[in-house]
Amino acid sequence: MAEENHGNEVCEADVSPSLSSRDMTAILSQSPVGICITKDRTLLWANPAFYDMIGHDMGSLAGKNVRILYPTEKEYRRVGNYIAAGVESCGKAVLDTRFYKKDGTAFDCRIRATLMDEGEPDRRLLVMVSDITDILSLQTQAQQAQKMEAIGVLAGGISHDFNNLLMGIQGHLSLMRINAPDSERMDTHIQQIGMLVETAADLTSRLLGFARGGKYQTSVLDINQVVSMALHIFKPTRKDIIIKEEFASSPLSVDGDHSQLEQVFLNLLVNASQAMVDAGTMTVKTRAVEIAGDHNFHFEVLPGPYVEIAIQDTGIGMDELMQKKIFEPFFSTKEAGDKKGRGLGLSTVFGIVKNHGGFITVESQKGEGATFRVSLPASDKSLPTSENLASSSLDLMPKGSETILLVDDEEEILNVGKNFLEKLGYKPMLARNGLEAVEIFKLYRDEIALVVLDLIMPVMDGKQAFTEIRNTGADIKVLVATGFTVDEEVEALLNQGCHGFIQKPFSMTRFSRAIREILDRSSC
Repeated sequence: MAEENHGNEVCEADVSPSLSSRDMTAILSQSPVGICITKDRTLLWANPAFYDMIGHDMGSLAGKNVRILYPTEKEYRRVGNYIAAGVESCGKAVLDTRFYKKDGTAFDCRIRATLMDEGEPDRRLLVMVSDITDILSLQTQAQQAQKMEAIGVLAGGISHDFNNLLMGIQGHLSLMRINAPDSERMDTHIQQIGMLVETAADLTSRLLGFARGGKYQTSVLDINQVVSMALHIFKPTRKDIIIKEEFASSPLSVDGDHSQLEQVFLNLLVNASQAMVDAGTMTVKTRAVEIAGDHNFHFEVLPGPYVEIAIQDTGIGMDELMQKKIFEPFFSTKEAGDKKGRGLGLSTVFGIVKNHGGFITVESQKGEGATFRVSLPASDKSLPTSENLASSSLDLMPKGSETILLVDDEEEILNVGKNFLEKLGYKPMLARNGLEAVEIFKLYRDEIALVVLDLIMPVMDGKQAFTEIRNTGADIKVLVATGFTVDEEVEALLNQGCHGFIQKPFSMTRFSRAIREILDRSSC
């Protein structure tokens, strides 16, 4: 009896049907991939997809040398030699190149060539061509993103190491102030060194801002200082422009991200300068303003005190239609192919200002320049006092007698920290990595009142050490001290019960206040 054919069994003839000449013609004609046949670098035949790809009429290149497709003789020879070598060694070749279209534009493509008549004298090649322009564009974007990410990691690492170096300088500066004889000339030099350390620390903060990838880190800022720093960067780029500065006589405080706002003002300065083709005048003003509830803005604005920054130029100006469009995404007055830097773009400037609770307006007439006004909510918080101007007298620093465990892998920072703690009356214990800190804490947990903990260390990092110390069940207070700014990792530790954060480099004055603030805080 013949075996039954079950439903899930299909005979070989069913899965491998023979294709007719009509089927083959349809496949070649409807294929989305360009297919052609060549011999001795002459095009014999190609399908519609290939002709659509290169922009020529169907069949118009039959019998012509494929050199017509290549942008240069060098590229034509490179591809031809590569294919010939591949076919000779293994019967096929794959490579990427560029083809010219009939209209003169070029596109990236991938060629796959296979020998059709192996062992025969004809030596025809079956060639498949795919347009990979979009794929290469995505690859380029991905590679650029990877480069930027790598630069961000590098910037963060350099900033961390540099802040550790500055911590050593700042530490010895604080100790010098206390130990040096009372001399007006010496005090002047010390203040200048301190100002330079603060400037260097600010530079690393900008690098860290870049490494954060544009994430906001707000603090109380004097807008006069932020605008001044943007001007300091901008001025060397356009020495032909006269710049007038009309700043408010007193500090103007706002809550904001220093790096982001500095980039906003720098971008507005660059845009204003590009509107002045020849020499001109730019006026930068800051002032405090009060916006009433019955304001005449045509958009929603919360009434209250604001800080206004105005940047006025004597450039070409704008008509009313352009003023309505300048804050739209992708809008630009620059011509296609313009090589000048586009900065943040006014749409991004608009977004940053809005995220700070402010708004931006423009006033302009064609041929009469333009004035951009940035308004930011005034802060009700006090600006931080410069440590170089604040009293550095040891007598005025808060002190204590508790035992404090200082954890850092940098020997210089341990030495400075030990000196700080001893002069403030504390009993210091030192650990050079997280594992050593955990072991010391387990032995002296009843004596230690506070752990000052670095985050980036060998053997065991600060995050692990914090977890291990907390797992002992001790209700210990921890102050994180690192060269990094507050990021997700630091915030996570603060949310998990860490009691405070201080960024390197810090002075003895700041250190004394941070320690006492935590120790005097009652446990929750």
